[in-house]
Amino acid sequence: MKIGIVGAAGRMGQMLVRQVGETPGCVLAGATERAGSDAVGKDAGVLAGVGEAGVVIADDAAAMIAGVDAIIDFTAPDATVRHAELAAQAGAATIIGTTGMGPAHIESLERAARHAPVVFAPNMSVGVNLLM
Repeated sequence: MKIGIVGAAGRMGQMLVRQVGETPGCVLAGATERAGSDAVGKDAGVLAGVGEAGVVIADDAAAMIAGVDAIIDFTAPDATVRHAELAAQAGAATIIGTTGMGPAHIESLERAARHAPVVFAPNMSVGVNLLM
């Protein structure tokens, strides 16, 4: 499965880059950051501390999303909604760990989920999810 990481330079993004690279059946196929980030143009694996991944961090989420099977997003609510909408248009699944979503954000995610799979878990800790 081709995975794209949105927000690849953040703490969670870097951890996800490492994890995708170690997961059988998954390949890091794209990585993005917001325009103007110092990470744009750098290799995602190098930034994550695992060496060359062959994936350069870009600032064009739409182009990256069009080339993957799924995205993982731990960014900010408005950006996450935009990414989920782009993924739905591309037929890519979206896995979301973004916190701070309001009712309007949730409604937008529900609309996106009508067109492509969306998994939304604002707290990815095992303990919290077992209690939910």
